[in-house]
Amino acid sequence: MQNIIMSSLLALTLGAVGCSKGTPTSCDDIVEHTASFMPDELKEQVLKDKPKAVAKCEKLSPEAKKCAAEASSVDDLMKCPR
Repeated sequence: MQNIIMSSLLALTLGAVGCSKGTPTSCDDIVEHTASFMPDELKEQVLKDKPKAVAKCEKLSPEAKKCAAEASSVDDLMKCPR
């Protein structure tokens, strides 16, 4: 399960932005946002490899980025297109 969540997180690159207003728009922000609702251990791993996650995010479709940016849970994130 943790591997599935990790790969989804890295693939979708998720971020609780430095700004609480609006939806994250940059891949850096999306990664931070999505990491914010991950368990601590997984969050640390994702943020440790943040450049890799950001690079994967940049290859996603606009729809997948929007979905990840609007996700508020791992369950929401798992429903996003890849």
